[in-house]
Amino acid sequence: MSKAKLIFYSVVAVAVVVVGLCLYRWVRGLPVFELLREEKQMERTATILRSVSNTHRWVFLTVEDEEVVVREHRFGNVAKIYPTYYELGIELDDSLQWVDVREQDGTRVASLHLPPVKILNPADGFDATKVINVYGDADDDEQRGMMEEAERKSRARALSEANRKQAARNASEHFTNLFMTLGCDSVTIEWRKR
Repeated sequence: MSKAKLIFYSVVAVAVVVVGLCLYRWVRGLPVFELLREEKQMERTATILRSVSNTHRWVFLTVEDEEVVVREHRFGNVAKIYPTYYELGIELDDSLQWVDVREQDGTRVASLHLPPVKILNPADGFDATKVINVYGDADDDEQRGMMEEAERKSRARALSEANRKQAARNASEHFTNLFMTLGCDSVTIEWRKR
C-alpha cells in the first residue's frame, strides 16, 4: 500500500470516529469530551466503592514520620530512631445510616453523616523491626519504654488537629466528587463528634 493511500485511510478513519462521537453526543445530549471523562470517572468510582465495601475503611491521609528517643546514662547514652506510618481516615459501620439521598425541588441532594477521622492502622503504623539504633545499648525494659514513648509521641503528632482537618478536607472532596459522579446535584457533609 502506498504512503498516500495509508494517509488517506487514516484520515477517513479519524473522520468516521469523530462523526460517530458527534452523532452519539447529539443523540445522548452529552458533549463528546464530557462523555469520555464520565466513563473514566464511573470506572474509578466503582473501584473505590468496591474497596470501601470490602474493608469498610477509607484512607484520606497518610503520615510518615520518625521519632528519635534518647536515654541518658552515666556510662553512655542510648539513641534510637523509630519510623512510623499511619493512615488517617474513616471507618464506616454497616449498622450506621451514613448517607441519605433525597429529591428536593427537582435536584438530588446527598447528605452524609460521617464518623470522625481516626488512625486506621494503629497496630501496623509502628514497626519494631525497622527501628534504627543510632548509638548505645539498652536492656529489654529500657527498649520497651523507649518504644512506648516513641509510639505515643508519633501517634499524637499523626492525629494533630492540622492532620485531622486535612484528612477531613480530603474526605469532603472525595465524597463530593463521588456523589456528583453518581448523579447528585449537591452534597452536604456533617462530621459526627468523637
